[in-house]
Amino acid sequence: MPLKVHFTAGDGKGWALDEDLRQIRMALKGMIVESGAAGAEVIHAPFWQNLGMVAPAILKKAFVIAHADNPPFFYLKQPEFLTGQQQVDLWVARSNEALGQFQALGLPAIHIPYTIDPGLFFPIEDKAKLRREFGIPEDAYVIANFHRDTEGADLRMPKVQKNPEFMVAILRRLKGEGIPFHVLLAGPRRHWIREALRNEGMLFTFVGNEVEGDDFGSNILDRATLNRLYNVADLYLIPSRWEGGPQSAMEAAACGCKILSVPIGVGKDILHPQSLFRTSTEAVQKLGNDIRHGELNETVQPQRDRWEASHTTATLKHGLRELYRKIPDMEPYRRKLCNPRPASPLVGLSQGAFTIRRRISHAKLPTEVSWNHREGSNATLDRVMKNVKKILQDLGVTISKEAGAAVEIVGLPHWKNGRAVRFQCVVPGMSKEELLENASLFALSVQDVVNLRREGCRQPSIVIPLLDPPEKMSDEPVVVEQEDRGASLRIWEAISEGRPVIYPENSAYYEQVFHAGQSYQEGEDPSSFAEQARLMASELRELRNLPSSKTSASLLSALLRSRN
Repeated sequence: MPLKVHFTAGDGKGWALDEDLRQIRMALKGMIVESGAAGAEVIHAPFWQNLGMVAPAILKKAFVIAHADNPPFFYLKQPEFLTGQQQVDLWVARSNEALGQFQALGLPAIHIPYTIDPGLFFPIEDKAKLRREFGIPEDAYVIANFHRDTEGADLRMPKVQKNPEFMVAILRRLKGEGIPFHVLLAGPRRHWIREALRNEGMLFTFVGNEVEGDDFGSNILDRATLNRLYNVADLYLIPSRWEGGPQSAMEAAACGCKILSVPIGVGKDILHPQSLFRTSTEAVQKLGNDIRHGELNETVQPQRDRWEASHTTATLKHGLRELYRKIPDMEPYRRKLCNPRPASPLVGLSQGAFTIRRRISHAKLPTEVSWNHREGSNATLDRVMKNVKKILQDLGVTISKEAGAAVEIVGLPHWKNGRAVRFQCVVPGMSKEELLENASLFALSVQDVVNLRREGCRQPSIVIPLLDPPEKMSDEPVVVEQEDRGASLRIWEAISEGRPVIYPENSAYYEQVFHAGQSYQEGEDPSSFAEQARLMASELRELRNLPSSKTSASLLSALLRSRN
């Protein structure tokens, strides 16, 4: 009998998540039977956070599959991921980078790559005709980017993930060297970069309607138009801080467009080494060499070949169908569905009741928490817990030094027994024995969570940066040695002070530093990067992603609300 499967929603805008859902349905057509949530044997979420629309009682009895559209290290910074770590039976990693991160976190995962439909993206020979169609100079070197670069909540702010500041920094250096180029932009929420390019005096073409307000509903382009735009461009530039894909890397490769990208996401799987860069200096050098000498021409066919071999819808179909053949033999499936607990007669009604409850009620911040921390044994933890206490007081939460509140904030615990929902703060150097098994953990950095997993800690964990205000500003780099896995607080301090951070490439410190520093590979001398970092300190400072105290308060508030 075919499995009964319930798919959670996409994004409802015809954007990437809707396309993922469409492809998944097509891949499994004829092999499964679609079902409502209550009657499903499998809950399949193309976007894991939409599992929040399914009643917990249903998720407990079904086999739960979830795709992560961003890297799992990114989701560690979202309190909802605590629930995801406990609800999902199998994660679908869309890149080798994501698979490695799931494995580092001890979460069960399978690699089924991101894919695009080869019928939608392909080379077009008459590029001169296309340039005339879009009003782009035929002799220009065209650098394209179609990512949303502006935050939807504030159209004046650059989107943190897409990092348009880095793109502008690269183009500014390119212009400064007297190298001519033309920028091609498309898609919604391009407000920030249009203004930035105008301020820099750079020539660009925007394909869409320029409006003052949010254009998300009006400037999403159909894929046929996007295909033509990739064929207009000489090169597609990807400056993002993190990506699950991006799909644009595959789309550009399928169209035979040259690509220059930071080494992230699916781009690391399909792009030629010459197409990758880490600093603006390296990007400008590669762009200049390509504009003058066509040095990236040799990357086009290998990238298209890699995409075609592993990232088409045929690959997705094969991977998903193989997975669904194996599901009945998987331990979580057998535990949940082959030996099920007696079902409550109300389970069938649980989804409707849950949906109504979600619409009319909101998770509330607790009015009181129990403070379970012994001061004096760990100076770093004392310092961080002091910040936690201040945030709680600013939020209006009463802090009790006695057990008894429904929620407990834990550092080094006075007491270990109790029925409260527990959230324990973790800093580098704490031992496994100091952590409560029934607590959810929050740490200062992704690297700290990875360290916990290596030590055998399996408690659900997230990241909340809890920073002290900077005391000074400096251009002097901070060097993190290869074996140092406890530098998270020192890195936050350095970034707060505007100091470049030189860190090991094989660590998770990238998730703190992003492009505000320089990574080095094993065997390289980190001190050799120091002088370049000093010279670039001002630019790197502009590229830092420093969480504000407001961000930390928002994350801690969301964590406390998630207790329900």
